[in-house]
Amino acid sequence: MENKYSMEIIRARKLEKKEKLNNSKDKIFRLTQRLFAPPQTKSKMELIMHNFNSGMAAYDGIMTGIRIYRRVKDILGIRKSNRAVK
Repeated sequence: MENKYSMEIIRARKLEKKEKLNNSKDKIFRLTQRLFAPPQTKSKMELIMHNFNSGMAAYDGIMTGIRIYRRVKDILGIRKSNRAVK
């Protein structure tokens, strides 16, 4: 019976997977840099408005998350236990 796996095959696959992983890391890094880079603005007013809009979007996202959490909690009937410690 012939061995399907040899050290060379394993080593080659390991290098291939390592290269794919490094490429994925680089792609994620570039994407996050582009997403979180400060905007290219022409004036201070545009920068202030961008910061205000970003803050409002974050606030809106948090409030929406809280509302969804409360509704899911009500639907599932999750309640705080009011047991007194004896």
